[in-house]
Amino acid sequence: MATFVILILIGYLLGSIPSSYLSMRLFTGKDIRTIGTGNATVTAVLLHGGKRPALVALLAEIAKAGICVLIAHIMVGELWASFVIVVAAVIGCNWPIWLRRGGGQGMTIGVSGLVLINVLAVLVMAAWYIIPMVVTRRHVLSNRLFRLSMPIVLWLWYDSWEYALAGCLIVMPSLVKELVTGDDVVAARKAGGVG
Repeated sequence: MATFVILILIGYLLGSIPSSYLSMRLFTGKDIRTIGTGNATVTAVLLHGGKRPALVALLAEIAKAGICVLIAHIMVGELWASFVIVVAAVIGCNWPIWLRRGGGQGMTIGVSGLVLINVLAVLVMAAWYIIPMVVTRRHVLSNRLFRLSMPIVLWLWYDSWEYALAGCLIVMPSLVKELVTGDDVVAARKAGGVG
């Protein structure tokens, strides 16, 4: 039980480091939480800050996921520990201790962590985004299908409701935030910020 709690605390603290916020501040001097949807996501940084700050934010999010999975591997060495720490990092990204409001959505950390855990399962999930996007050209629909596929694919892949629950916990905060604040790409298109 102590290991479980330690994994959650480490994951939350790592995930709550506001990479997108810091990258946007460093490169543009702007507060990403006051632009567009107000979510401090890598996508928002790309749309409102440009490629360089977005790349730095993306690499930082991937690094956080990598550190989480590495810590879980060193501390426990079992699959469940990697899922626990990644879920905690996603929650930390959404509701960071370092910012009073306006965290990210955690999808970059969640997907990066899953790639490190099981790249083949993530490729199956990616098809749930790519195929609808090619057919319909509707980003929001494709994005939601990708997110909804995560718990389903994890459940079928591992034949375990626990991993399906982990998938739900990875995507639920981002779905809720998207429904409340909107999608960064859609908001930027409406504002004329992206083609």
